Amino acid sequence: MSGEGNGGDGGVMGIVRTIVPDFIRKRFALKFLIVLLVMGVAIGAIGLLGTQQFSDHTRKQIESEYSGLAVQESNLVGRWIESNRLSTRLASGTPAYAGQDRSQMSEALSKQMAEVMPDSVSAMHLVQQTGGDYKFIASTASQTGNSLKGTKRSWFMGHEFGGTNQVAVSNVYRPSSSGSPIVGFVSPVNGTSNRYLLVEVGTTNIASNLQGADRASGGFTMVVNNNTGTIQIDEKSVDVSHDQSPDETLKQYGDRGALQAAMSLTDNVSGVISSRTDSDVMNEEYAVGYSQVVVPNNDHTWVVLVHAPADVLYGDVQQVTRFGMIATGGAILMMLLIGAVLGYNTSSSIDRLKGKAQEMEDGNLDVDIESGRIDSIGRLYDGFAEMRDALREQIDEAERARKEAEVSRAEAMEMSNYLQEKAEEYSAIMQAGARGDLTQRMEPEGENEAMDQIAKDFNEMLTELEMTTGQLKTFAVEVEESGQSVQQSAETVRDASEQVADSIQRISDDAYDQKERLQRISEEMDGVAGQLDDFADDNPGVDFGDALDSIREVARMIEEAADLAEDTMSESENVAGAAEEQAAELNEVSSRAEELVRYAQYLGDGLNNFETEEEHEFVFQTGAGGPGPAPDPDGDGGE
Repeated sequence: MSGEGNGGDGGVMGIVRTIVPDFIRKRFALKFLIVLLVMGVAIGAIGLLGTQQFSDHTRKQIESEYSGLAVQESNLVGRWIESNRLSTRLASGTPAYAGQDRSQMSEALSKQMAEVMPDSVSAMHLVQQTGGDYKFIASTASQTGNSLKGTKRSWFMGHEFGGTNQVAVSNVYRPSSSGSPIVGFVSPVNGTSNRYLLVEVGTTNIASNLQGADRASGGFTMVVNNNTGTIQIDEKSVDVSHDQSPDETLKQYGDRGALQAAMSLTDNVSGVISSRTDSDVMNEEYAVGYSQVVVPNNDHTWVVLVHAPADVLYGDVQQVTRFGMIATGGAILMMLLIGAVLGYNTSSSIDRLKGKAQEMEDGNLDVDIESGRIDSIGRLYDGFAEMRDALREQIDEAERARKEAEVSRAEAMEMSNYLQEKAEEYSAIMQAGARGDLTQRMEPEGENEAMDQIAKDFNEMLTELEMTTGQLKTFAVEVEESGQSVQQSAETVRDASEQVADSIQRISDDAYDQKERLQRISEEMDGVAGQLDDFADDNPGVDFGDALDSIREVARMIEEAADLAEDTMSESENVAGAAEEQAAELNEVSSRAEELVRYAQYLGDGLNNFETEEEHEFVFQTGAGGPGPAPDPDGDGGE
């Protein structure tokens, strides 16, 4: 019923949700009513089944008891028959009964009936068989001399006795139309072959001992001859309080079905017929307990039938059934009433909660959500109340946040406008700086830290750029002037180098000519020395030793002078080459200096486009004769 959450989508509940229509699933009261009806049907079925089982058990107990009563009644009748049969057998052994003195026989009968026989014995007779006729030879009822033929007492005539110990028992009969019903017991007299003792016992005593009326109001017991259907013994014969006829002895018993059921049994087994309807027996529905009676030496079968009105006999069963039905109906009614009250209360509480939730959904957060219940519904109310309070707090917080957002939005708009204005202002200053006006500065106003930082950084950048531009201007002028000086110096040195190269070349040429002359003089002096040697050889007497040595020494010195001239020529060539190389380098230096002067002029022309303050213009030490070093704006020594 309530398992429509997240945890119960599978299994049996999933199948139930598939089967149950949506219009039922959407209505708690309808689902609760259906569950109540199902529970009512289940309780009713269980109650009816339990009541039926208990009723059946009670009915079986009652029928078992009533069947036992029928057995007790049949045993009672059987013991009564057996007792009278034994009494008759013992009485038949009296010696006087075998004699011939009839008066003595009559006296013995009377005395024995009065002193020995049971009180229920109504009469005692001695019967003598003579041929085919049976006559009374002694009697306590003045029957002496009469024949049994044509009377009710002729029932044993022709009976074959197996011995003196055998006692024949008759069915119930009336000796006369006005007489009481009796049962006859006949036993052969000891010592005779044709003399019999007939003891007639009234049924009133045994009828009074039957307990059918005691066991059930309106009940009674009958002993019925199954062969003839006549009633042998009727308990009502001694109880005139019955609505039926006070005595139906020897009348025809109307319910043959009960007799047939009783006679289908063997071994004295009993039973109960739970429901019979026969107006000849009882004017209402009745039950019959039955049991057979053993009657020795009787061709007929007796059956004890214990009757009782069905509503009396099964009153406890009906009461149990009625109580069970009432209890079941009461339980169902109580469950339905309690369920209806609980269901209505729960459904009403849920509907009220649903209505309040709808009001909350519509925006009414001041709705009163209270319940006196402390169960799950009450906790659900508390949960909704907490949710309402939390939602109201969230809405209040959202409202405060909205107001704060509006304030923040206004502040943001104001800040945006401020930033836009400052951005436009800063943009103009940046554009002026981009055009070369390095004297522009941004003014921080303390409204926005980021914008103030931008202004500070931009101002520092422009200050450094302005200082750098001033330095570059001074540097460009000095570079231009220094380049021009270098160019002039290089040209002067180049001219001097070219002159040195020319002079050294001339010196080299002169050294070359002098070398050649010295070599010729040395060769000539060597030739003179040779001639002198040849002459001395031709003229042994002539001694040119000292002169030759002097000539050779002079020749050697001339040769050394020639070598020196050659070395001088070589060095002159080297110097001339170096002078030419230096002149070439100076030409390159002059060209570079000229190019540097041109670049410095271009740089100076470009830097002149930037507007700077004079205090930010610096000079650099470019040579020995230049001005002093520029001041260090950072104070860190230019590192």
